[in-house]
Amino acid sequence: MIYVLSGLQCLLNICGDYAAEHEITFNCNKTIGVFFAVYKQPVPSNVFLNGVRVQFFDQLKYLGVWINASLKDDDDIQRQVKSLYFAANKLRGTFDQCSPAVKTLNFVPITCQCMLVNCGANTLVNCGARNNLH
Repeated sequence: MIYVLSGLQCLLNICGDYAAEHEITFNCNKTIGVFFAVYKQPVPSNVFLNGVRVQFFDQLKYLGVWINASLKDDDDIQRQVKSLYFAANKLRGTFDQCSPAVKTLNFVPITCQCMLVNCGANTLVNCGARNNLH
């Protein structure tokens, strides 16, 4: 682990020197690290960028997806499933008092179009195909 940390520090020093030479500023408060390890290791505490200590965390959000140190996305999938259940229950509660005819009128065109677009047959979406579903 010592070689990895010294190599990381060397790379961060190169980035810092390049930034100083080209008048680029790194926001050291937003720079974080995740230590990926097969076995439980102590979190490195002596890695610096421009003299500011880099904080290491067990997980981070990158492009809307939570990534953790064990490279498992179970927590993020569980979060997405909860969000989907919440949205579906909200939608169900909103249209719970509607008649079946209104529900069909509102949701059949949307679901038909989504299914056909997802299978690549979006040219088949027309009034006749929608009317056959009623």
